[in-house]
Amino acid sequence: MTFSFRHNIQRNVQPYSSILPQLSKPMLRVLIQVSVHYIETKKSCSEVLSLAKSKLTNAGHEVPGDFCELFTIVFLMMQIFLRYPKGVVKADELRKCLMVDLRFSEECVEDICTVIFHHREILSKNYSDTKLDRVKMLNVKWRINISLTLSTIQDKTTVVLHFKLPSGDFRTLELPLSTFQRLRYSITLLLNDLQHLQSRSILK
Repeated sequence: MTFSFRHNIQRNVQPYSSILPQLSKPMLRVLIQVSVHYIETKKSCSEVLSLAKSKLTNAGHEVPGDFCELFTIVFLMMQIFLRYPKGVVKADELRKCLMVDLRFSEECVEDICTVIFHHREILSKNYSDTKLDRVKMLNVKWRINISLTLSTIQDKTTVVLHFKLPSGDFRTLELPLSTFQRLRYSITLLLNDLQHLQSRSILK
């Protein structure tokens, strides 16, 4: 396994690992299914998440409060894997990374590896075909909502993101403060990486 793959997993996915104990095998299988569906289609993330919640509810499983974060873990892991050429990331090395770095259970690791290795070629093709066709934003605004109650302000504060799409439609997303902080951190890392790439002579 390349150092960069494990580094990307640790940097992008490991911050969510504290909620992995909530991830049951039935829930993981649903998240794998909808992650594959998201890769193979041009559906929005909200549509895919609604589908996943419906699948869980219909199967009699409770949808946890951190469900969106759990989806992010599974999708990010698959996305990072598909960015690398076939053969670079070995199955036994990926299993070790998932179990040691992310602390997935052994049965969950086997489910993930079965899907991404057995269906690697079609997933790679579909990911390449759809990743640039996702809905793009024309504008984004944000505000902070603070609810003054007997509870602490930290527990009640949320950040609302308001997106304008090329179609003229608007989408609104409300995030807990902790999730917004992780988003800011991820964007900062991305900007640093872009700055590093721009400074390389090969791109000048």
